[in-house]
Amino acid sequence: MRNLEKLVKAFSEKYDYLVLTRGPNLAYAVGMPDAAGLVVELGTGYSTLYVSRLDYTRARSTARVDKVVAIASAEVPPRRPGEELVVAPGFADVVKKLSGRIASDSKELGVDVSGEIAELRAVKDEWELGVMKEALAITESVYMKLSQSRLVGLRERDVAALVYKWFLEEGADGVAFEPIVASGPNGAYPHYRFGERKISHGDYVVVDIGAKKGVYCSDMTRTFTLGGGPVLRDAMYAVYEAVKAAEKVAREGAPAAEVDKAARGVIEEYGFAPYFIHSTGHGVGVEVHEPPRLYLTSKDILKKGYVVTIEPGIYIEGVGGVRIEDMVYIDGGAVVLNKLPHIF
Repeated sequence: MRNLEKLVKAFSEKYDYLVLTRGPNLAYAVGMPDAAGLVVELGTGYSTLYVSRLDYTRARSTARVDKVVAIASAEVPPRRPGEELVVAPGFADVVKKLSGRIASDSKELGVDVSGEIAELRAVKDEWELGVMKEALAITESVYMKLSQSRLVGLRERDVAALVYKWFLEEGADGVAFEPIVASGPNGAYPHYRFGERKISHGDYVVVDIGAKKGVYCSDMTRTFTLGGGPVLRDAMYAVYEAVKAAEKVAREGAPAAEVDKAARGVIEEYGFAPYFIHSTGHGVGVEVHEPPRLYLTSKDILKKGYVVTIEPGIYIEGVGGVRIEDMVYIDGGAVVLNKLPHIF
């Protein structure tokens, strides 16, 4: 309940209750993103988690709360011995019965404090960082297996299937997002997933994957070079140098926009400025994309405890793409959490 204690401390002076409904916030607070909602009495810290009856016994076994209550629209079948059950159309009807000042991540249920919660989530404690390192270690182990495999002749979906299989074998609790395996010209699509295309000699293959450990995510990209021409070779050098430049600028107190500017400046020097079409990075935590955002118009300032990605990329339609993505912990300067080489 360590994160729940942080939430209580943050809101207890101004509010009587904290009500959470969003999956990522429920994951952060009590480790159960699929609950119906959470009510915390801020004066005492007493927490009550509301769930579907289907999830009642699981929640009692796993959720880090003081009490679990099932919600149902009717008492059918009759409640079991000891089952805490409230008959109501939904969680909002439970909240309406509360009397006092309510802070919530839903503006329909109370004062919207989503921004404050996002900021709390952005700053990682040492134990959270440890879990994220576990997720990243699993991810890097799978990259090593891919680097030792013969990718030529496999379909993109075959590689994605190996990622799913190896993640589970390595101890992941799931994927942080659907794998991206973008070979040849498909590498020009930043949000491509995977398809039927067979990987060929000469391809550049962008592989963007992330394992999940507990409720925490990892996020990493490497581009496999299976030959290829000079254009993407130069793009690879540009992206590598951009990653290093951005990581030098990323530090406590640095504007996120300056980190983006550092990466973008290198890619511009290489002549690829029109082909870098997304931000340099983002925060990672219980969601794979969280604040802050590392982009030229960002107003965010990097703080100690942030975990962010550094991921410049170059995407040339009809040719292919290159992306390298590291995870970085802000602790004074930038501590790169990745152990593997940037180029395979």
